[in-house]
Amino acid sequence: MTAFSNTLKPCSRWLTKSIKPQLDPYKIPMNPLKAFIGQTGIMKKANLELLNIDGFNSAIKIQTKNILCIRPSTPFADLVITSPPYVTSYEYADLHQLSTMWLGYVDDYKELRRGTIGSEYRNSKNNDKNLLNSTGKLICNKLATVDRPKSKAVQKYFHDIEQTVTQTKKIVRQDGFASFVIGNTKYKGVFVNNAKFLTHCLIDNNFSDIKITKRKISSKILTPFRDEYGQFSNDCTGKKVYSHEYLIIAKN
Repeated sequence: MTAFSNTLKPCSRWLTKSIKPQLDPYKIPMNPLKAFIGQTGIMKKANLELLNIDGFNSAIKIQTKNILCIRPSTPFADLVITSPPYVTSYEYADLHQLSTMWLGYVDDYKELRRGTIGSEYRNSKNNDKNLLNSTGKLICNKLATVDRPKSKAVQKYFHDIEQTVTQTKKIVRQDGFASFVIGNTKYKGVFVNNAKFLTHCLIDNNFSDIKITKRKISSKILTPFRDEYGQFSNDCTGKKVYSHEYLIIAKN
């Protein structure tokens, strides 16, 4: 299913160099069977390389669950690695519409917006700005001066990130590590420092030895410009950006 999902874009008329839904009228879609065989071959080779590593005998168990809904009796993970969404930049349900519909998860990808972190359409019971840490409050207050609805959406996002860090604390064993890959954004002139907010959450949850590394994104297809709303764009009249992300590692 993962291999099939990876072939959907090449086999459609979705613009190859765009992660957002955009039709390419000149694109010739790949043959589905050829694309699938090629993708499974790449994945098989990678898995065999992993299995051939000396001493590799890890028992792997795959679960599809919402981390906020897990109720662990004891910590069970030595390491948690995750990459939260870029708030204000993407509507993730839109980006993954091919996979979610073709794999039968939804009939209308818009249904996923209500449950997607970082979405303006996200349902959230807890959206009190005053419950955020000082970093989150400051960012949301600045956003409220230029776009109140967007400020509310970012509040929801920050609450979800805060809950994720708290839940990670319960999951990771003592002396274990949590690793977050996250990027900062800008919206209508307001700098949304997601990395700083996340670091603040880690400190509030008593994580220690926090280390932050900034790195340039080189292996992803990202457009080099942002429009007036801070979203990625191909329009060269927009603000040029150098896409970086932050790797934040903390010890429990």
